[in-house]
Amino acid sequence: MDPGIQLFQIIVFDDGNQRFQHLNNSWIITGSRFNGQKISLKNSVDTSIIIRSISSWKIRPIMAEPA
Repeated sequence: MDPGIQLFQIIVFDDGNQRFQHLNNSWIITGSRFNGQKISLKNSVDTSIIIRSISSWKIRPIMAEPA
């Protein structure tokens, strides 16, 4: 994976997104709408898994571990 790509984790699984809860919780933002309030995500492990719309407040960045 490109080290420059920011990964995110979902912190609230609701509104039909519960079906993604069992997956690796590491996501890449692929787009945004409504001034960034809604975003689309792609799973960083299985890139065929896409969430077309989720509120941006339901995710948070995955911070890198200190070296």
